[in-house]
Amino acid sequence: MRIIRAISFFIVLCMVIGIFASCGKGGDVESKAAESKAESSEAEETSETSVESSEGQKDPLAHIPNQSLGITVTFLVENQNGGGYGSREIMPYEDTAISPYVEERNNMVEEKLGITIKEIRTDNMANDLRAAALSTADFDIAIPYMTTAGPLIQEGLFYDLYEFSHIINFNASYWDQNAENSLSMGNKLYMTTGDFSILTMDVTHCMLFNRTIIASNNLENPYELVNSGNWTMDKMLSMAKEVTADTDGVPGITYDDTVGLFINRNYSNSLFIGSGESFAKKNAEGVPELTVYNTNSVGVVDKIFEIFSDSKILVDEVFNDDAIAAGYTNCYWAARHALGTNRALFVTISLSDILNMSDYTDTCDFGLLVTPKYTVEQDNYYSYISIIFATGCVIPVSNEDPETAALVLEALAAASTSTVKVNYYERVLKLQKIQDEESEKMLDFIFDNRVYDIGALYNWNTLRDFVSSCVIGTSNTFTSNYDSQKNIFIEAMQTTIDYFSE
Repeated sequence: MRIIRAISFFIVLCMVIGIFASCGKGGDVESKAAESKAESSEAEETSETSVESSEGQKDPLAHIPNQSLGITVTFLVENQNGGGYGSREIMPYEDTAISPYVEERNNMVEEKLGITIKEIRTDNMANDLRAAALSTADFDIAIPYMTTAGPLIQEGLFYDLYEFSHIINFNASYWDQNAENSLSMGNKLYMTTGDFSILTMDVTHCMLFNRTIIASNNLENPYELVNSGNWTMDKMLSMAKEVTADTDGVPGITYDDTVGLFINRNYSNSLFIGSGESFAKKNAEGVPELTVYNTNSVGVVDKIFEIFSDSKILVDEVFNDDAIAAGYTNCYWAARHALGTNRALFVTISLSDILNMSDYTDTCDFGLLVTPKYTVEQDNYYSYISIIFATGCVIPVSNEDPETAALVLEALAAASTSTVKVNYYERVLKLQKIQDEESEKMLDFIFDNRVYDIGALYNWNTLRDFVSSCVIGTSNTFTSNYDSQKNIFIEAMQTTIDYFSE
């Protein structure tokens, strides 16, 4: 990307500074937000009073001066990577429902800035980012999986995005403040995300339930349980065990029988986070502390182990080979098929899986559920963002014009709300796939209570997989494994803290 001419950039900078809220450099994200409250309110007011388009809608890019940069901005994005979670966020990709809105967003940004947006797809993001730091890269911005980029931060591969807080309005709603809070440290932020990230929405964990099975077994209404605060792990387990039955004519419970709960191994993290626990959490000074082990979390993991070890509950990965041999894509498809053909009560999913349930709208009456609480006394429900395939944005240090990259990211995020996010959320999920008004409200509830976990994001010494490794087996090894790994977790975490403190 070529460098903006001095006069042009000076004009842009002066105009943008007058509009954007400054993020400052006097503390972590919490203090930063407090210090810039007045400026942020002014920026939000400016955004709310944006110039309306000919269709009566507010222009999300009204706060950015028109540009004629005359350049191509290239994004490095994740390819399919064998898991079906390839980027659909930067360029229209294949024939997907969201593609027209990605194109609409890009047209807005290209017209506003006078640029052309392109992408390069990669199957090895980490190698490409490392190589870019050693030579001239053929991309300007990267959109990596968070779990790929997190460990690379302390290799010095990315710019601190707070250096461009005069350009990027981090306090605006189209930037994800939850992600910023989890990813920032020592008043530095090397990666964040916002409304452009379809994958971050896709990988939010939740559950589906079968209304027909609820009715035929005279079970309690799950929506009423959520509303009353009584949707707990114990309630989920008892309802599931009541339904599981050997119905395929072959002795033993398999995925071909009627099953109360199909659960995938990674959902152990959702149950853990859904209980209000965390792998790690920042203290009042903004420094991460290991929080995975405490008196309450011991009880939580005991309950998770009870769920995963119950003979009437099926763990998806256990029958993966059998499912593939039977013609399913994998065990997760087999579990969803069981629900779609009225042989499953509960199935754990990511939100993207709802799109695949369109094959069963004529045969199955299903609803959407938030992850259950640990106990009824718990104040709130929490929806875990399984960040393995969630995406963030970074500006590689190979980029000689990071200010322009920051301007493009600001425009991309701002223009995504009314295009990509709204149409993903309202049309793709709500109007096309979810079957009832109660599920639509549940989707709102799930999104309103989504959480990141800094320990899962940085995955110090595989901390993200710690709970799962302790509950998959013949005994619960949570306490013994923590005693042996605690210092290793802390040492790995301290390395990251030291990097941010430099």
